[in-house]
Amino acid sequence: MEVALDAGAEDLVDEGDTWRVTCPPSDIATVRGALEEHAIPFDSADVTMLPTSTVELATADEAKAVLRLIDLLDDHDDVQDVYANFDIPDEILQTVDA
Repeated sequence: MEVALDAGAEDLVDEGDTWRVTCPPSDIATVRGALEEHAIPFDSADVTMLPTSTVELATADEAKAVLRLIDLLDDHDDVQDVYANFDIPDEILQTVDA
């Protein structure tokens, strides 16, 4: 943790088997270099969009509609990346998967 923070990381989040390190896009090379220098393995070092707020989808119909839209956008040939800020509670997500 100390290596990443000293290199410019803003946040570290424990996600179970991995840690997510967040830093400004301008500092990604510095943080990545510090991790490599200290032989700390990492899965990826990418610039991505992270939401500052989320919208909870309260019904299965809302969740299905949003997930269908995300799939359609993702499958489109001209779309490279799809970002979203929705949150589907586990109990609703289970009904959507069924």
